[in-house]
Amino acid sequence: MKHSVIMLLLLLTGFYASAQEMKLQEGLALKYLVQLPAVKSKNIPVIILLHGYGSDEKDLFELRTKFPKNFLVIAARAPLALPNGGYQWYEFNMVNGVSHPHKDQIGSSRSAIQQFISQITDKYKADASQVYLVGFSQGAIMSYEAGLTAPDKVKGIAVLSGRIDANVQRGIPANGAAKKLRIFISHGTADDRIKFEEGKAAVAFLQKNGIEPEFHEYKGMGHSISNEVIADLLKWLK
Repeated sequence: MKHSVIMLLLLLTGFYASAQEMKLQEGLALKYLVQLPAVKSKNIPVIILLHGYGSDEKDLFELRTKFPKNFLVIAARAPLALPNGGYQWYEFNMVNGVSHPHKDQIGSSRSAIQQFISQITDKYKADASQVYLVGFSQGAIMSYEAGLTAPDKVKGIAVLSGRIDANVQRGIPANGAAKKLRIFISHGTADDRIKFEEGKAAVAFLQKNGIEPEFHEYKGMGHSISNEVIADLLKWLK
């Protein structure tokens, strides 16, 4: 009987923890989901997940079970709602196959992410020197935006199927602070949303600015995150 009661309490506790993880948190610059570290440490590292266009915070939050147990994992929601559901970091127009983003919205979302980083580390007493942005697609573009223009706020960025917007260059600090960033880049050779060549161009841009990213290409992979990408990302995080 005692054993059954203990098992019931464990199940209920697990259900409560799961429900809490999936409860949308508000009150900061961005709405978000949170998974607290399962392994306590003095200096808590942080992963902030930035989803792609038309998705939401629940999408990349599925990766939380893969990350090291000492990390605080945050999945942020982009601030702009789409009419048919989902969210975006900025609007854009396609002209002759080329994306033309709304620059003011990029700037606004970039500022919100940077403010959000500080708010998260303060609220959860996390280590501000161990913050990683992990973004996919439009979220990957915003990872470049937020990380390269405020390298003091992040230790590293993981860019999954993204590109660097041309205007980022003007925002990189002239003091060379961005050179310390750790950068992981993954891109599929068959990506039909953000071309593989754009991912490679980002590498050249970073190297020109004295930054040496870790670049991974995946033969035949489209605009997605494969198990191989996740495995390489976890190696990079460690």
